[in-house]
Amino acid sequence: MKTKQRTLAVLLVLVLVLGGLLWFVSRSNAAEEAASSAAAEGMLSSFAAGDVTSIRYAYGGETLTLNYDSGSWTLADDPDYHLDASACNTMVTALASLNAKRQLTAQPGEDYGLADPAVTVTVTAAGETNTFAFGTENPVTGDLYVQKAGDDAVYTVSGNKAACFELTKADLFGAFNPAGLTASALESVSITTGSGTLALNAVSEPAEAENDSSESAADSTTYQTVWRLADEPSADLDDSKVQSILSALAGYVTAQITDADPSAYGFAAPLATVRAASADGTVTIHYAENADGCWMMVEGDSSVYAVDLDTVQALLITAAALKAE
Repeated sequence: MKTKQRTLAVLLVLVLVLGGLLWFVSRSNAAEEAASSAAAEGMLSSFAAGDVTSIRYAYGGETLTLNYDSGSWTLADDPDYHLDASACNTMVTALASLNAKRQLTAQPGEDYGLADPAVTVTVTAAGETNTFAFGTENPVTGDLYVQKAGDDAVYTVSGNKAACFELTKADLFGAFNPAGLTASALESVSITTGSGTLALNAVSEPAEAENDSSESAADSTTYQTVWRLADEPSADLDDSKVQSILSALAGYVTAQITDADPSAYGFAAPLATVRAASADGTVTIHYAENADGCWMMVEGDSSVYAVDLDTVQALLITAAALKAE
C-alpha cells in the first residue's frame, strides 16, 4: 500500500513538473510570437508625405532621382522632363508607411533575391535617408522580401509595394498639352502645309430658332460658336472635321525628348505649321515625321514631343475637304 502511494506521489510530482515545463515553454513561445508580431507590425519607414524631398530608385538598368520642391516633382538629371506627378505621389505613399508583415532570420544559402534586387529605393524625408532593397516574391503568400540598409534582418511586405517603382524614365512621362491649348478656348487657327494655308475663325452667330411664335421667343436670341473659313465665311463646314482639328491641337502628347536634334525628327521640313490663338495669346506649333513616328514642337520650347498619326492627319486637311457636302 505504501509502495502504491509512493508511486502515485512520484507520478503526481512528475505531472506537476511536466505541467510547469509546458507552461514555461508555452509562455516563452507566446513571448517570442508577441515579439515577432511586434516586429512584423513595426514600421520599416514612417514619415509624412509632405516631408519627402527626394526618391532615388534603380530599376531595369536605370537609376532615377526624383526631387520634390514647392509642390512639384522634377527629374534630377533632366529637370525639363514632364513627370507624371500621380506616379511620383504613389511612390511616396508606398514608402510613407512601409509595414513589415514578418521578420525572418536569413538562412545560409538563401538570399531572397536580395543579392541582386529587382528594385532598390532610397528615400529622403525630413532630413533622414533610408534605403530599401526589394527581392523576390514569396510564391505562397505573394509578399516581397525586403531589406533595409544597416539592418541584417529580412522582412516581408505586401507584394504591391515595389510595383510603383517598376517604371522606366519613359514610363514616368506625364502626358499633357505642351502648347497649353483647350479646344473650347480657341478663337482662330491657321494651318500651313505644302498645299497652302487653311485659316479658320470662331464666330458667334445666332442659333437657328425652333418654330416658336411666342412673344418671349421673338425677344430672345441664342448665340452659338461656329467655325468659318477666313476667306470664305459663308461656306458651311463639316463640324466633325473641324472638331477633329481642334481635338488634335488640344490633345496630349505621349512622350518627350528634351535633348533632341530637331532636324533628326523632320523639323527641317515640317508637315504643318499651326498658329492657334486664344484669349491667352497665340502659339506656334510645328508638326513633322521621321521613320520612328510623328512629332511636334512648340516655339519657345526646345523639346520634341511624340504625337499619334491621327493628330497629324487631322491637320493636313484642305479647305475643299473641310466643307460640308
